[in-house]
Amino acid sequence: MKTFISSFVILIFAFCSRTVFSQSETTMQDILEKVTDRVVSLEEKKDQEIVNITIDLLVRTTGKKQVTRYLDPSFDYKVMLIGDRRISKLNLLVYKKTKEDWEYVTEATNSIPQIEITPSDFEQYEFTVGVDSFKGDNLTGHFALLIYHKDPTKR
Repeated sequence: MKTFISSFVILIFAFCSRTVFSQSETTMQDILEKVTDRVVSLEEKKDQEIVNITIDLLVRTTGKKQVTRYLDPSFDYKVMLIGDRRISKLNLLVYKKTKEDWEYVTEATNSIPQIEITPSDFEQYEFTVGVDSFKGDNLTGHFALLIYHKDPTKR
């Protein structure tokens, strides 16, 4: 009976450990902590105003997400991408809407790519986010896209 109970306890422990591990693999907690730290740094130390935060999941098979936003010519914007612990390198492509189509503006690839944009008019921009490489054998990872500019109330 002791052997049966011991075996049962070991199986339950193994099953529970695997379940908890797999849940932690898909948690957003890591990216939320990174974004929170970055927001505090930008707003409190660098006098920036964050105008958009997008957090989403990237999957190796589909690999890309788009975020569209109008930018005001009154500001010089900075755009930053942050990946969670499963992403080692991100790619950010920026397009601007013209009368006919989307026009390429710029791109950056890095562990934390950053781009500066100075709109000439009130224009619509598309930010295409992709993963250049995942860490290890990961197939998914969360990213955060931050769009910000100098806080006009702190000039």
